[in-house]
Amino acid sequence: MRENLSTAFYDAMFGETHLGTEMNKLEQKALHNVRDILNNREALSAQIPALPVVLLELIDVLKDENADFMAIAQVIEKDPSLAVEVLKVANSALYFRGERELTSLRKAVSLLGVAGVANITTTILVEKIRPAKPIYYRMFGRQIWCHSVQCAFLCKSIALENEIDEFDAYFLGLIHDIGKIIIFNCLCDALSTELPDDQPGSLVFKELMAEMSADISFFIAQEWQLPLLYCDALQSQRMKGDSRLAMVLYKGNLLSELYLMVKKGQLEQSLVIKILEKMAVSEYIWQDFLALAPKIETSVQ
Repeated sequence: MRENLSTAFYDAMFGETHLGTEMNKLEQKALHNVRDILNNREALSAQIPALPVVLLELIDVLKDENADFMAIAQVIEKDPSLAVEVLKVANSALYFRGERELTSLRKAVSLLGVAGVANITTTILVEKIRPAKPIYYRMFGRQIWCHSVQCAFLCKSIALENEIDEFDAYFLGLIHDIGKIIIFNCLCDALSTELPDDQPGSLVFKELMAEMSADISFFIAQEWQLPLLYCDALQSQRMKGDSRLAMVLYKGNLLSELYLMVKKGQLEQSLVIKILEKMAVSEYIWQDFLALAPKIETSVQ
């Protein structure tokens, strides 16, 4: 069942008709070239962008049980432009619920909490490292990123329900598909050489996604030297995992995939309710997400 749902998810994301076409010889050559890169650790490492220093510092602070908001604010304020972006997002329809505009990080945290401000900051920083080609971003990259942000919100909600750290869950949801972004970037490079007048074939992309994306996300987390709990959860993301955090990621990712399929008319809500019961996820999490999802989609540029 899981494999069938994943296949249907790719059909919903990239279009079932185009995915059903056969690859021509040039596309097959591009696919072969990309596989060579992705199976070569040194070549793959060269494709991975550096994680912003500010993000690494933020993760370190959040892992310190004695850290308070001022410590987090100091990390964010090291980059004044980042602080301005954080406040801008905090005042957006996706987050803001008050009457007066938030004008300081202190006010933002009083309403959104430490984890809320940290989630906003993390989203901004991870978005900056997406190595997507602008000409193809609207075609594929935006869809992947939107799915990742939606997955992050679902992971956070599931984590809160199970008394698991919400920042850990949100961050994992955000980066769990970074492997897809790297594959997308490599594929664009290969196809721009082989097919200069064509667009990346979604069938090629789908094959690579199914074959390599989860393993590459795990490899990237290791390259970034992220805490072990993140690496372990990413390594298990195709399955339910053997940790509570891995289970949250599994559920959040699956529900995010189901949402797109429901939106595209490929899945009935009644089936989602049955899956929620099977996964022991409260239906109100799903209903809250249905109300929030359009705002997430609007927020993704």
